[in-house]
Amino acid sequence: MALPLHLNPDNADCTCPLMDSKAGNEATVVAITCGEHDARRLRALGVYEGATISVVGKKNCLLVDVRGTRLALCSGLALGITVQPLERPSIA
Repeated sequence: MALPLHLNPDNADCTCPLMDSKAGNEATVVAITCGEHDARRLRALGVYEGATISVVGKKNCLLVDVRGTRLALCSGLALGITVQPLERPSIA
């Protein structure tokens, strides 16, 4: 069964909601589609288009690292942030 285009790791342009990222993965923010108030707040905290973020953990919320600062995001906010996962170097 093929993965959807936005989740296929072989697709260089694959994007997904931040909520779908796994702990330990880094990604680049592509778009923020939550409400304008929340989007302004996220951008002020360093979560903006082009920023690199990493998922630290997932339990009741999503814990992310943004430029050395950890933020806890509820699932609703994390679903409104579209990211492009960064490729990990392959280990030969």
